[in-house]
Amino acid sequence: MGTNAPPRREPPLRGPHEVYFKNHSKQKQKEVMEKNGNNHKLRVCVATCNRADYSKLAPIMFGIKAEPQFFELDVVVLGSHLIDDYGNTYRMIEQDDFDIHTRLHTIVRGEDEAAMVESVGLALVKLPDVLNRLKPDIMIVHGDRFDALALATSAALMNIRILHIEGGEVSGTIDDSIRHAITKLAHYHVCCTRSAEQHLIAMCEDHDRILLAGCPSYDKLLSAKNKDYMSIIRMWLGEDVKTRDYIVALQHPVTTDIKHSIKMFELTLDALISFNKRTLVLFPNVDAGSKEMVRVMRKKGIEHHPNFRAVKHVPFDQFIQLVAHAGCMIGNSSCGVREVGAFGTPVINLGTRQTGRETGENVLHVRDADTQDKILHALQLQFGKQYPCSKIYGDGNAVPRILKFLKSIDLKEPLQKKFCFPPVKDNISQDIDHILETQSALAVDLGGTNLRVAIVSMKGEIVKKYTQLNPKTYEDRLDLILKMCVEAASEAVNVNCRILGVGISTGGRVNPREGIVLHSTKLIQEWSSVDLRSPISDALHLPVWVDNDGNCAALAERKFGHGKGIENFVTLITGTEDLLLVEGMSMKKEEVVSAAHLIQAAKLGNTKADSILRTAGTALGLGVVNILHTMNPSLVILSGVLASHYVNAVKDVINRQALSSVKTVDVVVSNLADPALLGAASLVLDYTTRRIY
Repeated sequence: MGTNAPPRREPPLRGPHEVYFKNHSKQKQKEVMEKNGNNHKLRVCVATCNRADYSKLAPIMFGIKAEPQFFELDVVVLGSHLIDDYGNTYRMIEQDDFDIHTRLHTIVRGEDEAAMVESVGLALVKLPDVLNRLKPDIMIVHGDRFDALALATSAALMNIRILHIEGGEVSGTIDDSIRHAITKLAHYHVCCTRSAEQHLIAMCEDHDRILLAGCPSYDKLLSAKNKDYMSIIRMWLGEDVKTRDYIVALQHPVTTDIKHSIKMFELTLDALISFNKRTLVLFPNVDAGSKEMVRVMRKKGIEHHPNFRAVKHVPFDQFIQLVAHAGCMIGNSSCGVREVGAFGTPVINLGTRQTGRETGENVLHVRDADTQDKILHALQLQFGKQYPCSKIYGDGNAVPRILKFLKSIDLKEPLQKKFCFPPVKDNISQDIDHILETQSALAVDLGGTNLRVAIVSMKGEIVKKYTQLNPKTYEDRLDLILKMCVEAASEAVNVNCRILGVGISTGGRVNPREGIVLHSTKLIQEWSSVDLRSPISDALHLPVWVDNDGNCAALAERKFGHGKGIENFVTLITGTEDLLLVEGMSMKKEEVVSAAHLIQAAKLGNTKADSILRTAGTALGLGVVNILHTMNPSLVILSGVLASHYVNAVKDVINRQALSSVKTVDVVVSNLADPALLGAASLVLDYTTRRIY
């Protein structure tokens, strides 16, 4: 294939994204027009330097363009967009039907450290004339590239307000320093994660000018359901390639350690050759060291190797389909640790370029590779896996938040930045919708009789609960779970809850790592070797965790109940008994007798029920004594409907038969109304997903 991209057979797949913002623009927001007086439209300049930043800026540009009653958009293109060796990627901006106001050739060739400095200088020379002509109210700058530093410096010195996208993040190379330098120049900040927001606050940025919105590209990623993805895969990788059976490789030089990054690239290519899978290799960016990396590709014959396709550029809409259906992505691009998580595609992150980035569990890190074996081993571990979809960097609603944030900017406010010394308290944000949004989980309880789904807040409040009878067949049960989860996730927006993930509590044996119910209790028939994680994660674009209902009850006590702050405690669940009917009990014909019916029977004088309760209480007490002698917990918590009827019997057995050293251990009845749901929620609310290799 050589170094040229294959001929484009179809235009970029941009329809759904643009339609969304055309519909969004119809909403009435008259009060915003009056904020700056005389119905002034906000003149916004968006400057894009390369293919990577355009993927983040394009969704915002579509949103601005779709609301001409509020905004005027000017597009400035510079940097590697205008270089043939890097794909002349300005063409994709034209194909997206944006009018490019100005093209600035700012890259000094050489691909070394001096060339980067000279490129910044050239941009600083050319930008003042452009900004004088445009006179924008605000300039939107993305990320951490040296081109972006020139943009921010020019705008700041010319008293133009700057909105910086993706500040506050942490990574490797010189990008970290550049990103934080732009933060100091910018007047407004849009960040993607809670950690990034806290970093900005710690850097003394005014918290009233920080918006936690999520990554704009996720607005498109989470709706990227192209049914014709196979034609894209075949166009770039060949007619004989199957989904999940190819690799996407994207590796850039590390400017602070060029020699080592080139060595890492050599080892990567050697490992890919040995792994023997069809691989799409994208050329590196324009940073210092890229010329040497291209030489390595040519030395190893990558451009002519039958397993490799080497290309300069892939349109973003097609690129996301390629990574969404790949068997693995490998390299050191931020795309790998950020956007690819939206699809659960396995990623191997190489070297130090993304050190410090927040990542989902789909990312396997190879920090240093002395030999190709380590990378090859990582490929063997990751290739073909499927992980839960991650929403660390966004929930698909970033652009509406950003547009609202732009409209809130008061041009009459002083331009001079204000820094906050010392850092402000946690969890303070300018955006009122974000303040009102509650971080929450979707909790699912798979009971023998009922299927329950609830929205549970971080404080353990059940905001909304849905209950349906549990269907008998596997297919109907799974369909109902998906339907109820989708309904609850949609309702979460209306009740100001931001869903972080889905937790599922179920009876029987569970493989929590894989999200599979191995074998359930007899109350749930046709329910063995069932993968719950994949269909729910695919439907909701959320991570999913599954665990046994007993474990979930203990987790609920630890986070919300008597176990909070207790280092060692035991939770026991008292469950359903056999049929015990007596005159005066009311039951539906098809209803299964539960613990509640047993209590009702005993109260109505059923001696058999009363005897069972006393016998069971004594047996439970003996079991608790054994637990006290073997595990020595600090607390015993009884959960379930029968707990209050057993507690005195258990205490009596402990007092009579336990060793004196454990007789003082307290036995309490759970005060949680829905321990299964709260435990399922805690799987989500307490989970962290960083993995190191």
